Amino acid sequence: MQNKSYGVYPQKPVSVMWSKVRVQIKRYYAVLQRFGWVLPLTISLGICLAAWVVSQMPPDYLSEGRMLVGGKFDINTGNAVYNEQMDNYYGTQIELMQSLEVQKGALTRIQTLHPDLHPEQVTLTVNQQPHASVFNLKVEAETAAYAKAYLNATMDEYIELKRKQRLQSSDSTTLAIQDQIAHVEKDIDSSEAEMHDFQAKNNFGFLEKEGNDAADYLAQQNRALANLKSEYNLLGMLDLDANLDRQQANSTATQATQGTDATGNPESQALANMGPIADYQKAKQQLELLKSQRKDLSKNLRPAHPTMVALDREIEKENNLIQTLRAESADALKTRRDSIQVQIQNEENVIAEWQTKALDLSGRIAEFNRIKTKSDRSKEEYERLLSSMTGLTVTKNIDQDQVLIMDRASDGYSIKPGWINIILIGLAGGLVVGLAILFCIDQLDDRMSSFLELQTHFQEIILGQIPREDFKDDAALLRHNDDRLALLEAFRSLRSSLIFFPVEGTRPKTLIITSALPNEGKTTLSANLAITLAFSGAKTLVVDADMRRGKLSNLFGVTEGSGLSNVLLGSMSWRDAMLQTTVDNLSLIPCGPPLKHPAEHLLGKMADTFLKEIYDQFDYVIFDSPPVTLLDDTQSLAPKIDGALVVVRFGVSSVRTTRRAMELLQQRQTNILGLICNDVHLSESESNYGYYYRQTAAAYAKEVRSPA
Repeated sequence: MQNKSYGVYPQKPVSVMWSKVRVQIKRYYAVLQRFGWVLPLTISLGICLAAWVVSQMPPDYLSEGRMLVGGKFDINTGNAVYNEQMDNYYGTQIELMQSLEVQKGALTRIQTLHPDLHPEQVTLTVNQQPHASVFNLKVEAETAAYAKAYLNATMDEYIELKRKQRLQSSDSTTLAIQDQIAHVEKDIDSSEAEMHDFQAKNNFGFLEKEGNDAADYLAQQNRALANLKSEYNLLGMLDLDANLDRQQANSTATQATQGTDATGNPESQALANMGPIADYQKAKQQLELLKSQRKDLSKNLRPAHPTMVALDREIEKENNLIQTLRAESADALKTRRDSIQVQIQNEENVIAEWQTKALDLSGRIAEFNRIKTKSDRSKEEYERLLSSMTGLTVTKNIDQDQVLIMDRASDGYSIKPGWINIILIGLAGGLVVGLAILFCIDQLDDRMSSFLELQTHFQEIILGQIPREDFKDDAALLRHNDDRLALLEAFRSLRSSLIFFPVEGTRPKTLIITSALPNEGKTTLSANLAITLAFSGAKTLVVDADMRRGKLSNLFGVTEGSGLSNVLLGSMSWRDAMLQTTVDNLSLIPCGPPLKHPAEHLLGKMADTFLKEIYDQFDYVIFDSPPVTLLDDTQSLAPKIDGALVVVRFGVSSVRTTRRAMELLQQRQTNILGLICNDVHLSESESNYGYYYRQTAAAYAKEVRSPA
C-alpha cells in the first residue's frame, strides 16, 4: 500500500508555515481553556511569595561614590610621558578596592572617626564606566549613616594603600637596581681586562690588514683555479680542430677587447706555439691554398693538364703531411692537458693552505669583536641603571598614579522595593511560571487537533474528513434530503475514496472500522458510511462486531434479540439474525447477546463460514469493531477482512495510542487502507469546503422555511 494522501493538495511553504502557526495557536488556546485557572493561581502565589520575601528582608540602604583612577606618569625615562594603562590595570584596581586589606582598613578607620557607629554587614560593589577610567562604588548597609561612612573610609583607605604600595615598590626597586649595578660593574672590569690581554697578544691593526690581504689572494687564486679547470675540461671534451678553433676565437675576442695584437691568453698562446700544432695549422692553410688554386685553374684547364696533375700531386702530398702532423698534435694536446692537471693540484694545495690561514685570522678578529661588544653592552647597561636610579630618587615621593575622589559618598537611601514593585515582580514571576506550566502541559499532551499534526506523525492515506456536528436524539444517522450538507458530502467523499481506492485486482468489499480507544466515533461513522453506500444503490450489510457494548441497534432503532453472537455459536444462521433497516439496500446484523470470550469465536470455523457466505451476497459489508488497544476482538477479526479503516478523532485521539493500535493490526497482517479523520472543524478541513457548505446549508434552510 502506498503511503500517499489522496485529495490533499500540496501547499506552498508560506501556507505551511502559517498553518503551523495557526495550529499551534489553537493548541495553546485549547490548553488555556482547559487549564486557564493555572495562571490566576500562579500569579496569586507569586505576589504572595514576593510580599513574604520582601517582608523578611532586613533594612537596606545604599550609598554611592565615584573615583578617577588614571594611568601613570613615567618619570623614570626622563620625559614624564602620561601612559594610559590597559584593561588589566583597571581590573587590578577593582580587585584592590574590594580586597580584604582595604575592608579591614575601612573598618578600623570607621571605629576611629565614628566610634558611635556599630559594625554592620555591608556589601561593596565596584563597576567601571564604559570607555572611561571612572569607577562607581556602591555600599549596601543596614543604616544610611554606616553605608556613607563605610564608602568614604573605603575610598580613603584605597588611596592610602596605593601610596604604601608605591613607597614599597620604590624601595624594593632601588635595592634591586643597586644589586644590578654592582653586578654590571664586575662585568665591565672583566671585559676590559680580557680586551687588554687580547691586545697584548695580538696586534689588532695588523690582523685586519693581513685578513684583507688573505681574502684578496684567495679570490685571485680561486679565479685562476677556475680557469685551469675550464681549460682542462675543454681539452678533454673537444677534438683537435675544435680546440684550435676555440683558441682562434679567444685570440680574436682578446684583440677586439684590448685593441692590441692577438697575444691572447698565456695558456692559449702556449698551445698555439707548440711545434706540431703550429706545423699542423700551416699545413692546413697550405692545403686550403692549393685547393683554391686548383679550383681557379679548373675553370680553364682539363684535369689531365700537366699543371692540374702537378697540383693534385701536391694536394695529396699535403694531405699525407696533415695526417702525420695531426697525430703529433694530438699527443701535444694530451701532454698539455696533463700539465694543466698538475697546475690544478698545485693551485688547490695553495688555496687550502691560505684558507686555513684566513680562518685563523677571521676567528681572532671575531673573538676581539665579541670581547669589545660585551664590554660596550655592559657599559650601556651601567648607564641605563644609573639613570633609573636617579629617576627613582627624584620621584620616590611623587604620586605617579592619578587617583582622585570625584564624588564623596552620598547620603544613604533605602533600596527595599515598594508595594508596587512587589506586585509587579510577583505578577511577572507568577505569569512566567504559569505560562511555563501550560507550555509543559501542551508538550505532554499528544492528542491531535489538525491535519498538519496528523501528517507529521502518520504517513497513511487520509480517506475521509468527517466534520463536527452536534447530534440530538436520533439525528446521528444520515437521511434522505439531509440539510447537513457538509456531513453528507464528507461521507460521499469517503465513499468515493473507497470505490476508487488505488489497488490492483479485486477492490475491497468487506471493511472493518475501528479505533485505538472508545469515544472516537467509530460506531456512528460505520453506520453513516453504510447508509451512504446504500444511497448509491450498493447492497450493503453493516455488522455490529462489538459483542460487549454494541450500539448499532439503538442507532437504527431496531429491537435487538439475536445477532452475531448467535451466528458464531452456530445456534442461528446469519440470514435469520439479519434485520432490514429503514434505509433501502441496507441490512443490519446486531451484536446479539454478550459472549464471555468473543475473540475465540471470531477465530473459529463458524466465523470463516459466515464471512465466506456474506461475501458473495452483498456489495459491501461494514464491520463495527471494538477498540484495538483494549480488546483482542478486532485483532482476531481484522486479518480476515479485506481492509481496515482506523478512526482518528481530533482533540481526543492520542498519537501514542493510535500508533500502538496500528502496530498491533500490522502485526496480525491486517491490510490498513487508511485513516478517517472525525470531528473535524470546517475551518480546518483541507478540502476547503467549509465556507461553501455553511453558506449552502443556510440557503437551503431558508428555502425550506419559505412558502412554495
